[in-house]
Amino acid sequence: MKFRYIICVIVFSLLLHCKKNTLPKKEALKSNSFIENRDSKLNKVVITGTTDDIIAFEYLSIMNSTYLFGRPHLDATKEIFADSLHMVLNSIDKPLFSEVVLGGGKAFYRGFIFLIPGDTISIKIKDGKVLFFGKNAIQNNYYSEMNRQTPEYQKNPYTGNLNLYKESIKSIYNKRIAFLNQYVKKNNIQSKYFINTIKSNLKHEYLYSLINPVNVKSSRDGYYFNEFDGLMPIIQKETIKNSEVIFDLSNYFGKISIEEFKDVIALNNSTYFKNNINPYIRYYFLDSKYLPYSKEKFLAEKEFIQKNFDGEIENYAIARMIRDYHLKGFGNSINSIELLKSTIDEYQEQFTKPSYIEFMNGIKADLESYDFKLSESALDSKFINNIGDTLTLRKIFARSKERIKVVDFWASWCPPCIEQIKEGKPFKDRLLVENNVEWIYISPEKDYKKWLVANKKFENVLNFNNSFFLLKGRKSSLASFFKVNEIPQYVIFNKENKIILNKAPSPSDEVIFEKIIDEIYNK
Repeated sequence: MKFRYIICVIVFSLLLHCKKNTLPKKEALKSNSFIENRDSKLNKVVITGTTDDIIAFEYLSIMNSTYLFGRPHLDATKEIFADSLHMVLNSIDKPLFSEVVLGGGKAFYRGFIFLIPGDTISIKIKDGKVLFFGKNAIQNNYYSEMNRQTPEYQKNPYTGNLNLYKESIKSIYNKRIAFLNQYVKKNNIQSKYFINTIKSNLKHEYLYSLINPVNVKSSRDGYYFNEFDGLMPIIQKETIKNSEVIFDLSNYFGKISIEEFKDVIALNNSTYFKNNINPYIRYYFLDSKYLPYSKEKFLAEKEFIQKNFDGEIENYAIARMIRDYHLKGFGNSINSIELLKSTIDEYQEQFTKPSYIEFMNGIKADLESYDFKLSESALDSKFINNIGDTLTLRKIFARSKERIKVVDFWASWCPPCIEQIKEGKPFKDRLLVENNVEWIYISPEKDYKKWLVANKKFENVLNFNNSFFLLKGRKSSLASFFKVNEIPQYVIFNKENKIILNKAPSPSDEVIFEKIIDEIYNK
C-alpha cells in the first residue's frame, strides 16, 4: 500500500527561531514529571534538531502505534536545511509513546520518546549518538541511557538451546527493570504514565523475544533480528536432536495471565504489546491440537478473542488475526475464503478507524481476485527427485489426471513431518484406494544430501515418483505462492487441480482429514 506524506515548506526564519529556543543540556534535564502545554487546543508536537549525519534526518520516522499496524505518523510536515531539522507532527491529541528511527549514513539510530501535545523536542546527533533535549528530556532519554547501561536482546541471539536462550533474555529483562527503578529514583520521576508505560513496554519486549526468538543475523555487525513465528520451527529442530526430551512450553513462557493483554493504553503505545497479543493466543492460551493457520485454528482463535476481549482490544486482535492468516495464505482456497470474507464483513461496522478500513479493503480486493489456480511461475517451479531427474509441478499434475492430490511440504529436520511419513502410510494407502488420492512430498529445505538420506531411510513411502527436492527452496515461486513459512504444510487439490484447501489439517487427525477428502471426492 502506498501512502502519501505531506511535505510543507517552512520559512527559514522560523527554523532559525526554533534553533535559538533549543534548551541547553543542563536546563533540559531538570524535569521529573511531564510538562504539558497550557493550550490544550494545540494538538501538535514540534521536533527540531541538528546532526553531523544528515542522512539520519532524511530518513527520520516517528512511529505511531495508534494505527492498525504501527507506521510513521502521517499528518506531519518536515524541512531539512543544512544540518538542521524542523518537523511538525499534527493530530497529536493525547500523549503517545513512540519509536524514533533514523537510518543514518554513519550509524543506525533508534530511540523512544513521549509525544506530549504542545511539546517541543530537540534532537542532537553527534558521533553516532542521539540525545534529546526539551521539557521532557529526562523521560525521552530513558531508552538511550538504558541501552548504554544494560545488555540488548539483539546482541544476545538464540544459539541452539531454547532453555539457555530464555535464561539469557530473562537476565536482560531483570537488569532493565532494575535500571528503570534506579532511573526513576535518581531523577525523582513522579509520572505514573511514564513508569507504567515503560514497565509495560519492557515486559512485552521480553515476551516478544520469547515467542519470536532473536536468531536472524542482520547487516549490522553483532546484531540479530527477531524471527516472527520462528519459535515452533526451532522447537521442531531441537526435538529431532533429542527426541527423548519433550519441550515444556508452559515452563518456557512461565505464568502469563490474559489480563496482560487487556491494557488499552499499552495497545496504543507499544508495538511489542500489539505484536504479542495474537501469537500468545495462538501458541500459549489455546490448545495446540489444531495446526496453526488452519480453518479450525482460525475459528478457535476468533472464539477466544470474542470471549476474552471487547472494544479496541477485540477489534485489534481480530484485525491482526485476519492479517496474520491472510499473510500465511489463508483465504486462498475454496474452504477458507468465505470464512475470511465473512469475518471482515462481521466487523465492518466496528472497524471505523481509517487504517482499519484501508487495510481490510485491501485484503477483500485480494480475495476477490483469487481464482484458486496456481500461477504459471508456481507450476513451473523446478524439482529434483532422488535419482537426479528434474521436473516441474505442471509435469507431475499432467501425469495423474482425475486424482485428488495432497501436496505435503516437509523437511528432513522436521519431527512432525517425519512422524507423519513414518506413521501415516496405512491411512494414506487407504485414501489412495478408496478416494483416488495421490500424495506428493515436496521439501523446501536447503541441504540436498540430508534430504537424500531421509528419502533412503523412508523408502517404503518416499520414492522417485512422489518425493521432490524444491530448487530455490522457500525463495521459489511455489513456496512464495503458498507462503510456506513453517512446516509441515498440507495443500489439497481437487481432480481439476484447483486449490481446495491451503493450510489443511494434519492427516494425523484422520477423521477431519478424511471428511474433507470425502467432500471433494463426492462432488
